Amino acid sequence: MASFPPDRPRHGGDLALASQTFGRPELIDFSANMNPLGPPQEVWQALLENLPGIVHYPDPYARTLKAALAAHLGLEPDNLVLGNGSMELLYLLPRVFPQDRALLPAPGFSEYEYAVGLTGRPCRFVYLQPPDYTWHMAELAEAVSQGGLIFLCNPNNPTGTLLPRDALEELLAVLPKTALLVMDEAFLDFVEDYQTLTLVPRAVQDPRVVVLGSLTKFFALPGLRLGFVAGTKDRVQTLAAQLPPWNINSLAQAAGTAALQDQKYLAHSREYLHRTRQKLYEALQTIPGLNPLPPTANFIFCRLGPELPTAPRLVELMGQRGFLLRDCSNYRGLDDRCLRLAVRRQRENEALVAAFRDVVNRGL
Repeated sequence: MASFPPDRPRHGGDLALASQTFGRPELIDFSANMNPLGPPQEVWQALLENLPGIVHYPDPYARTLKAALAAHLGLEPDNLVLGNGSMELLYLLPRVFPQDRALLPAPGFSEYEYAVGLTGRPCRFVYLQPPDYTWHMAELAEAVSQGGLIFLCNPNNPTGTLLPRDALEELLAVLPKTALLVMDEAFLDFVEDYQTLTLVPRAVQDPRVVVLGSLTKFFALPGLRLGFVAGTKDRVQTLAAQLPPWNINSLAQAAGTAALQDQKYLAHSREYLHRTRQKLYEALQTIPGLNPLPPTANFIFCRLGPELPTAPRLVELMGQRGFLLRDCSNYRGLDDRCLRLAVRRQRENEALVAAFRDVVNRGL
């Protein structure tokens, strides 16, 4: 039985299918990139306290959550529209804001292309440059200067490539008045000095820019689905008018509001992740043929050398050992020698590295 439509993009985190495939009821999931510490403790209490409320409709406008998120981002609630995950809003953007064409990164998040494709609009791709998968800024700026609907991700998924502040300013300087730049900042919360890189302050005053964001990755709430778009009030109102009522359920509203209040969690998560991912990166560098790129967020992209199996085969071998990895061969611009690994807790990271060494030592 098919587990997904054949033309839909595949993603990490499908534990049900992976458990069936590898015959293991439990897998350590390195294929989906969440905060390894899990949700703030206050979230669990908020869920328990709000369970009785599921017999009522949720607040149709998620007022309390929107106010908490606005305060967190330093903007007004009227500059935000909330989605049932950022995916709901990602799919809405190409339909609500028509442009003659779209510009997408490659490799990049596959849902950009799929969402644009549903509108019948042609896509142009700007390719990151291997082996380090960096941006060729002259080429990117030239493409941006031609306008249209532009999706970029900072840091880029799956490579982790970061657009620094000067590069962002260079792109904004050539962005036409009629264009719309959708900057996906789903992983930016994990980046050091993220405050200097976010385009949220620009988006609330510049109709050429909107920021697509997620609460589910940094706060480890993917099962509850919480995303947002920040933009000018006109952009936000246009998007909100196209959304169904009650699109944010009551438990998601309560969990998101509670998560945003925990400032100690925010600081501790960033400190823990920065320290832990560096240790994982250094350990991965010791495995012949793995070739990890320096990480910027909560995942590490690896380019496999000829001494290792292909990514699909390595996913199979590691799955048999209880680890689920993200094979990146289905990304446009990549081949079957690319992997993405989430950063998890230190003990799990050490177990992953040990399993990699076992694979290499066996010569498989």
